Amino acid sequence: MSLRRHLDSKAFTFTEMLLVLAVVMAVTGVGYAVSASKALQNQEPIPFEDQLKLDIQAIQMHAVANEEYTKIVFLADGNYVASGTRSSILFRRQLPEGVSLSEFSTLKQVEFTGQGSARSFGTLNFRTPEGVKTLIIHIGKGRVTIGE
Repeated sequence: MSLRRHLDSKAFTFTEMLLVLAVVMAVTGVGYAVSASKALQNQEPIPFEDQLKLDIQAIQMHAVANEEYTKIVFLADGNYVASGTRSSILFRRQLPEGVSLSEFSTLKQVEFTGQGSARSFGTLNFRTPEGVKTLIIHIGKGRVTIGE
């Protein structure tokens, strides 16, 4: 009987095991949060031409999904604004510092019909610190390509 009592006194209770598990989970969670935060800080920003292409694709999808005319207009102050006929302003973005729409651009705005077709085609030329970047808007289904 004394052996049995001795073994029982050395065992952990269920509550003690839960407490240890909670402490281990808390320490692991804090470590994960710190490493995730550092990874986000070291992440490179999306190049502006990729972001712009995503924005153009987003308004094209919005046009098709809502069957409404949409457009992105490039303003003289370095902003561009996306809007739809029924949804007013969808978003507004600032071009990065040192980036501006060139006067050689054949387009000042990108427009899509409710079926997702581009209303006009041409090029958007941007002056950047790395040189000129060109986005080409194709007529029809509104494909966008990036050139140098």
